[in-house]
Amino acid sequence: MYMPSLAGATGGVEREPASGMFGGEGAGIDLSGLLLFAKRRWKIILGTAVIVAVLTALALLQVKPRYSATASVAVQTQKTQVVNIQDVMSGLAPDQATMETQASILRSRRLAGLVADKLHLDQVPEFNPAMRKGDGFSILRPSTWFGSSDAAPKKQPTALEASRERASLVARVADAITVAAVPRSYVLTVTATSESPQLAAEIANSLADIYITDGIAAKYDATKKASAYLSQRVDELRAQAVATDRAAEGYRARAGLVGSDQGSTVASQQMSQLNSQLIMARAERAAKEAQLQQLRRLRAGGGDGGVEASGAILQSPVIQQLRSQEGEVVRKIGELRSTYGERHPKIINAEAELRDLRAKISDEVGKVAASTANDVAIERAREATLSASLGQVENAVSAGGSAGVRLRELQRESDANKSIYEVFLNRLKETNQQVDLQQADARVVSGADIPLGPSFPKVRQTLAVAILLGLLGGCALAFALERLDNTVRSATLLENLGGGATLAFLPTVKTDLERPEDVVLERPASMVPEALRTLRSSLALADVDNPPQMVMLSSSVPGEGKTFTSVGLARVSAQAGARTILMDCDTRHPRVHKALGFDNEVGLVQVLSGTAALEDALQVDSATGLHVLSAGKGAVNPADMLRSDQMMRLLQRLRDEYQFIVIDSPPFAPLTDSQILAKVVDKLILVVRWGETPLPVVQSTIKQMRRVGAPLAGSVLSQVNVLRHAKYGFGDYGYHYSKYSEYYGTAS
Repeated sequence: MYMPSLAGATGGVEREPASGMFGGEGAGIDLSGLLLFAKRRWKIILGTAVIVAVLTALALLQVKPRYSATASVAVQTQKTQVVNIQDVMSGLAPDQATMETQASILRSRRLAGLVADKLHLDQVPEFNPAMRKGDGFSILRPSTWFGSSDAAPKKQPTALEASRERASLVARVADAITVAAVPRSYVLTVTATSESPQLAAEIANSLADIYITDGIAAKYDATKKASAYLSQRVDELRAQAVATDRAAEGYRARAGLVGSDQGSTVASQQMSQLNSQLIMARAERAAKEAQLQQLRRLRAGGGDGGVEASGAILQSPVIQQLRSQEGEVVRKIGELRSTYGERHPKIINAEAELRDLRAKISDEVGKVAASTANDVAIERAREATLSASLGQVENAVSAGGSAGVRLRELQRESDANKSIYEVFLNRLKETNQQVDLQQADARVVSGADIPLGPSFPKVRQTLAVAILLGLLGGCALAFALERLDNTVRSATLLENLGGGATLAFLPTVKTDLERPEDVVLERPASMVPEALRTLRSSLALADVDNPPQMVMLSSSVPGEGKTFTSVGLARVSAQAGARTILMDCDTRHPRVHKALGFDNEVGLVQVLSGTAALEDALQVDSATGLHVLSAGKGAVNPADMLRSDQMMRLLQRLRDEYQFIVIDSPPFAPLTDSQILAKVVDKLILVVRWGETPLPVVQSTIKQMRRVGAPLAGSVLSQVNVLRHAKYGFGDYGYHYSKYSEYYGTAS
């Protein structure tokens, strides 16, 4: 992760990837960087999670547990038919709209009010705040933080107040009930939530029972109302049917019309019958005339063969008998001729008999023709009679036609009223039978059992979520702190700011020594002395041919470890055998003498003022042989004193007498003391406190050094927490100090 640009505060220098959570552009997420980030900020992350979990636990302890009980109600898709009659209120159609409607009915305030009345929930403090007493302290209710006094007795509520209390009670009961439809089924679940597990089960079961009985009551009321309406309507229709029937009969009597139910009169019936008889008479007359004409035509043609073929002749039994006898005689003659001659007496007798039979047949044909002529005359007379009678009846029917029309109109009205009356009468009887046969449109599939555990709060789930949110919040806080950290934590960043090469890492001294500076003496193989020796070597290698003799150490602000570094550098130089002197030029706030346990009565101020000789002001560190010139007391104008000729001559004398000179100077930016000294020393070392000094301050100091032309050799990161530094994964030698200190023999 790259830290935000410091262009506005640090002259456009951007920070390097301080946390290492993300690689370069397009590199993606660096898992090792994430692990390092977690190792650096685990206390913040874990602490935030613990705090959130503790606060959540405290809140959960203050929350009253609530219990949920669930009952299941199935909407009936089939109905038992006790009698096959149509219901006044039809059953439910099991579609989505119906299920949503039934769910809305279960959620209705009316049913909630019925549940409240049945279970007397107005006497339960959970649903009626007026019944509650002091519950003691609760962290979630500020009103209980400072105690509570007993409330004054309540007055009798007005009608409006009672209505509001009732609405509030019903609303609380309705809010405690949840209705949901089971997907792809006709089942509705009724869930009631209460502080009492028994009460939760009672509410759920009561609502299910009330819902079913309410449906039956609705059907019963609808049937009763329909029965009452039908009874009234049947009475009205009965009166109308009787009135119209009487009107039709009275008109028939007044008009003298006596006929069938269809309103036809006797005359019309007679006319119909005569008309039918006339048609039949005409048909029979035509048939007789046709027979007569056929007989006459056949006889006029000659011979009896054609006449005898007529239908009328063939139907005569006498002629049929004569024809049969004729056939027998003809057969007999044929047999006789085969035996006797033509003149045989038997043949002659047979032929005489044949002629006699044929004569009888001819006479009988004449009689049939005469009879047919008589029948034609009779049919004509009958036809004339019927035609005359039909004419008379038609005149009578024409006279009574208008009365028949009115009679038929009254008859139709009477029949219509009787039909409607019969329909309503039948429906009334069916409805009366349904009053006691009402069936519910739903049934309880399973009742609500008393819950064994609370449904709210879910302690484990809530704590798990709280811990998770705490971890996420801790990560966010740690990430924010990481982004807001604008201090120097790596050598690369310090070099990018213009501080030159990082010459050394000085770890934080963790020791029980009276003076931390004595770590060089007491633990020479630890990381701090090794870092100081590295600093001395880096200075020598900075210019091998002309190594610096006079080195000044300065910082951006006080408290960055400048004096500690100066004392340590001078001591390791003296331990190496070089003739070394340490000068404390911070006359405003001298500290070198305290670090070495010396007095500060005579020092640099006295030497420059001429009140003491250099030999008298010098003090020797017995452990290393280091010569020390403390700051002294009484400096009036430190800047003029450091700029004086006496100071220049002193520095030149020290160059002549010592191999290595270490100057501890004041902070560089706010004072001119260090700026004056920077022009006369060989090298300047900037001491920067790790993870403490802001980047803009360091960059401002470096700019000031460049402006005055200070010979900046490099920088030193002081008071480095090597364990935390290693967690940044910079890969510099501060990382090696922390991870491989035992290998390098620098373990503190």
